Amino acid sequence: MSTTATAALPSRQPIVCAPGTALVTGVDAAAGRYTLDDGRAPCEAVRAASCLVLPAVGDTVACAAGGEGPVWVIAVLRRADDAPLTVSLPPGTTIDSAGGALVLQADAIHLRARALGVEGEQAHLNVEQVSGVGRKASWSYGAVKLTAELVESFAERLVQFSRWSQRMVDGPDQVRSRQIDWRAEQAMQLQAQVLIANADKLFKADAEQIHLG
Repeated sequence: MSTTATAALPSRQPIVCAPGTALVTGVDAAAGRYTLDDGRAPCEAVRAASCLVLPAVGDTVACAAGGEGPVWVIAVLRRADDAPLTVSLPPGTTIDSAGGALVLQADAIHLRARALGVEGEQAHLNVEQVSGVGRKASWSYGAVKLTAELVESFAERLVQFSRWSQRMVDGPDQVRSRQIDWRAEQAMQLQAQVLIANADKLFKADAEQIHLG
């Protein structure tokens, strides 16, 4: 048996427990079995379905005999060293708060899953800072509105497709590139109070008709 799956309590003073309670002296995590000592005789026990906290060596637990069956660990009553608790739920568990609100509150919350799904009619996110790292993202929205003081985007390759596009800038609008190719199937209009076009080597205008002035 793996040594990482089994823990035991070192030798200590005689154990004295209140009736219906015992001290966890050994844990076989792989088999899901626990060794209990109530001060009379050690026994083997298993965790009851209602005991959501995983017992650890040194815990004081409430226990009950199951007749001819195993001894059941009903609840973890006390952990001597105030170590963090681990809540273990069976596969397919559902937390239901029908008709009410469910609040999770902590200094930090971490969600880990192979697949994470979120469904809802409305979603609200209010944070000071957001960072995301991923290999691929796909979004599908009917309408998107973004209001921000600063937006910075860095991409190795950016491709955009739209049937209609409009952009309004109330300040300088700068585009810098090694090559720029603008093409319009019907008409292109450049209009300004002052329009300057400079070329170091060649400036070419080719059309059936050219009107200046």
